[in-house]
Amino acid sequence: VNGTVQALAYITGSDRNAKENIAPVEPSAILEKVVALPISTWSFKQEPNGTHIGPMAQDFHAAFGFGNTDTGIMTVDADGVALAAIQALAKENEGLKEKVSGFSVQVSELEEENRALRERLEAMERKRGM
Repeated sequence: VNGTVQALAYITGSDRNAKENIAPVEPSAILEKVVALPISTWSFKQEPNGTHIGPMAQDFHAAFGFGNTDTGIMTVDADGVALAAIQALAKENEGLKEKVSGFSVQVSELEEENRALRERLEAMERKRGM
């Protein structure tokens, strides 16, 4: 098909039994590449009234090396990249939550120490008649 395909649903085959050479990815490395990937809006020459958004196939292929051409992006690869990047962001988000939680504890401890020091200072000032 060279043109638009419309369907109510499309199922991309992804059965583990149909695959080989399965290897895990490092989501944070994928996220770094996504961050550096140029994203543009454009119209296809044969469809000038429709505007689209995404990377150019050449940039996607250069960044990730997925697929078997640099003139198209297989939807399964775009989906996989997006999911890996989401996993990396979720991990970063969890780390930030832990830091914020730790920071909140530290702030609470400093506020308590500040309160105690203020009380000591006020007591000393009262003794000196200040």
